[in-house]
Amino acid sequence: MRYNRKIIAAIIEKAIDDLFEVDLDIMSKSYNINERTITHRLANHLEKYFIPKGYVVDVEYNRMKNDYGEDIIGNEIGKRLDFEKYGLDSKNVYPDIIVHKRNQSENLVEIEVKMEWKNQNREFDFLKINEYMSQLGYAFGVYIQLSEGRENCKIEFGPFEMPTSISN
Repeated sequence: MRYNRKIIAAIIEKAIDDLFEVDLDIMSKSYNINERTITHRLANHLEKYFIPKGYVVDVEYNRMKNDYGEDIIGNEIGKRLDFEKYGLDSKNVYPDIIVHKRNQSENLVEIEVKMEWKNQNREFDFLKINEYMSQLGYAFGVYIQLSEGRENCKIEFGPFEMPTSISN
């Protein structure tokens, strides 16, 4: 299957539907569950749509293979992005959710997730999505804003327009 934006959007919509159907109890503002719990559950729902095509869905996955010879840790390095063009230092990054093939350079989707009531740092999430696509070759970058009600959830695709400098 060749993935395009329409197919990725449909899969994400189905996974969010599944999240609300199965995990509705953790989706309320008053419950105030940690974002990692929700991204883990969303990743579980996404995985059933990607595994048949050989992709893995990981949460906060921070490793990648380097392009040079073997070393003690199996040639794995931390994912690091360069943010210097925005006036920020380079840093190790932890994506909320990625869809990829481990130990290969086949990076399909990088997803940043925020709860509507905890939506600070949206601009930095947009920046991360852009740089995952640009520097690490992800085909799609997606920002998901989840809400208490399914009808208020938003999905936005990168790349996003960014100012020349940004604060983190």
